[in-house]
Amino acid sequence: MRAGFAALFSSLLVGLVLASGAAATKDVHVSGTYTVTDLGTTTCAPLGSSAFMLRCDTTGFVSQYAGDMTGTAIVDFTQLIDCRSGHTRGEGVETFTGTINGVGVGTLTWHDHFRATTDCLTFALSDFVLKGVGLSGTGDLAGLDGRLDFTLATYDGTLH
Repeated sequence: MRAGFAALFSSLLVGLVLASGAAATKDVHVSGTYTVTDLGTTTCAPLGSSAFMLRCDTTGFVSQYAGDMTGTAIVDFTQLIDCRSGHTRGEGVETFTGTINGVGVGTLTWHDHFRATTDCLTFALSDFVLKGVGLSGTGDLAGLDGRLDFTLATYDGTLH
């Protein structure tokens, strides 16, 4: 009888572990739009002795998210701009506070890595592509991982 109980207990335990692992890796697709509501504070300076390379640091850049992610994000980032070619690349840390459909409420922080083309006369951006990776969260969003892809007005990604 004892051996039968041990076998049953073992089977139940393995089943619970497999079920919890399956629940933890469920993919959640998110997409929607975001609108910049505050450009924050930006300071730019020539990079080294170069007359055409700029380093710009931005703090307090705020966006309002709609769609599968509803809430507000604040990002601080640094970008390097080559005013001869227009090539821009940068990175930063973004923290979203709000709700993600199918997951819940909390904060989600990720690392932004982006590239774009910048017109150094007007500072207008084009060809903007941003990847958000290295997620960490709080509340219902704790433990999420995945990737978010951005254009100048939209986001799309898979979280798990």
